[in-house]
Amino acid sequence: MKITVLSDIHYISRTMMEGVSDSELLMKPAICEKALNMAAADADIMLITGDLTDAGDKPSHNDLIAILRKIKESGKKIFVTTATHDYHHYESYVQKYGSDIKYRKMPWKAPFFDRDMESYAELVEEEFAALPEKDVIPELEEVYSPEQLWQLYYEFGAADAISVCEEAHSYCVALDDKTWCLMLNDDFRNNEQGNASATYSPTCFKWIDGIVKKAKSEGVFVFACTHHPLLPPVPAYRIGADYKNMRAAYVGHMLADMGIELVFSGHTHFSDIGFMRSDRGALLCDITSPSVRFYPPEYRVAEIDGEKGVIDIRSAEVDSIDGFDLDGKTLKEYMRASFCKEYEEKVASLPSPVSSLIANMRVKHIYPLCRRAAGLSSAEYEKIKDTRIFDLIIELVLNMLGGDGAYTPDTPEYKFMMGLSAVLDSIIETQPFYDVRKNVLKGYTVSEIIEPMLFNNGVGDSNTCFNFRTEPEKRFETHPFTSSCGDIVMAALCVIMIPLSKAAPFAAVAALPAATLIKKIKRKKNPPMPERY
Repeated sequence: MKITVLSDIHYISRTMMEGVSDSELLMKPAICEKALNMAAADADIMLITGDLTDAGDKPSHNDLIAILRKIKESGKKIFVTTATHDYHHYESYVQKYGSDIKYRKMPWKAPFFDRDMESYAELVEEEFAALPEKDVIPELEEVYSPEQLWQLYYEFGAADAISVCEEAHSYCVALDDKTWCLMLNDDFRNNEQGNASATYSPTCFKWIDGIVKKAKSEGVFVFACTHHPLLPPVPAYRIGADYKNMRAAYVGHMLADMGIELVFSGHTHFSDIGFMRSDRGALLCDITSPSVRFYPPEYRVAEIDGEKGVIDIRSAEVDSIDGFDLDGKTLKEYMRASFCKEYEEKVASLPSPVSSLIANMRVKHIYPLCRRAAGLSSAEYEKIKDTRIFDLIIELVLNMLGGDGAYTPDTPEYKFMMGLSAVLDSIIETQPFYDVRKNVLKGYTVSEIIEPMLFNNGVGDSNTCFNFRTEPEKRFETHPFTSSCGDIVMAALCVIMIPLSKAAPFAAVAALPAATLIKKIKRKKNPPMPERY
């Protein structure tokens, strides 16, 4: 069975951009429309896993529905679920300013304004209190509530469902005689327990369990689509994102234990294929789709054999859009250049010494710190010595977004970055910095964070065929990078402490190494594990 999967299309209506001159803003709806039409041409079944619009405004929803209806009238099947950008989001209150469009921070203390319940003065945030009520309330009336969206998109899924959990705005559809798909809305918040993580209500979990049991009894394969991923695409995302507002680990474990083996998700804008195993040993594969609106402008095309547990998946690239000058580049190349330019400008805006340091620092300036750990040959060093550190970092970020990554263990970039990571890990393991790993890095080492940004050592994130019922084997052999830099730092700190401790210089010399050794012994017995997602 062949399907296309899109996520995070972030559609913006052209009526929200009247008088706009910014070409990059104007091309956004054109990109979305091109992607939807391409996906419809690739398969008869289209699944969209949330964030249909950019800001949840009514014009964008209404125009998108008109586009989807046209595609559906051509004989295609479209199944959608809504997510945070479609309603309950800080950018849901939109105001146009002359020749430009501006999203501004949510002015409300509550997600939806009910003028019959509370007064304007009680609900508006202090920073917007000076604005006249007439300037604020009309903006609020331009968004839909989740209940309204459920009815608005009813024709794109729920109307054709074999089962519906209306309380959870979720449903199940039969894609063919042997394949069902659960379209799950994960915006339930367990606020009573102080947990804002995206999840499902108890009623929804019970309904999912019933669907899976029914599917098994009838010999039907069932998979799921939801917005938030069940696990982070890479540890760096787990650390940098507001993970407390993301999916809790137990949700994925529960779905796996119920018998869900395959899930399509979005939200991160990353291209990723990951696996998680529940405490009971059940395996679940989570395929995250990128956003067509951002780099890389791609969606998924998948052929699924539920009986054999095999999926053949490729990433389809939106390579061009009509009516816009991309400077002779493909859309992906154009977006990549825009991404790099944006961060170059951010660096340039920093105070002069800092911006100059970031802009001009090369590998050769840092390599002496990790020469022994990295172990580059002369030829490898010559190849990358003049590479800007800024360019290398940008490349790692683009690797995360696009998936896979080009820096396999035989490349000098890999050896340099892993050698540098080993040095940092060695320093972090010393007493003064010991809690950095626990409190800042969420239990990961620097090496564990950096390596997945260099390349993918499991199932490829794009253009791959694999069995989702089997944990993937590593594609490349890697060896650990080690460094004694931490011991050197420790010795330097001890030397500095001697004149500061006239009464007991021996204690000053012994205190740090002894404390570090004790903590290392404790950590070896009970090593810190990365916090669950």
